[in-house]
Amino acid sequence: MLRAAILVAAILIPAAAGAAAPKKCFSQAEIKSEQEVRQGIFLREAANRCNERLLPGARDRWQKIEGANGAKFRSAVDRRQKAWQREFPDDWKYQINYADGRLVTYARNISLTEGFCDNIDDLLQTIEKRGFAAFSKLSKVVRNQVTDDYKVCP
Repeated sequence: MLRAAILVAAILIPAAAGAAAPKKCFSQAEIKSEQEVRQGIFLREAANRCNERLLPGARDRWQKIEGANGAKFRSAVDRRQKAWQREFPDDWKYQINYADGRLVTYARNISLTEGFCDNIDDLLQTIEKRGFAAFSKLSKVVRNQVTDDYKVCP
């Protein structure tokens, strides 16, 4: 019995010790990743919606941007996930799914107008011409949303 308890402790203690303690804030790099992921989700949803009626080809254009910048998007997603795992260790998957769902719901409920899709076209053109650096710069427009949701570490 004692051996079983020692074995269980030997397995559980290193796992718990390896988990970072919540900081109660996100670093600047984590904030940037959160902005990029949110902007990517928004543009994906907007391109899909505009593709149907007002901006044919928008979905394919966004998928091409994603494909060309896959490693950079993956890096942002991974950094974001690590931050969420640290800050919400008990239910990070639920928390991140809730946040993403909130954003998708918002994006899907914006009125689908010619002006909206023209703006999405402009964003896609900028990213197509200038690459991921332009996307990252454009993602700063969600800064206030992100910093309203999460404290930035000093």
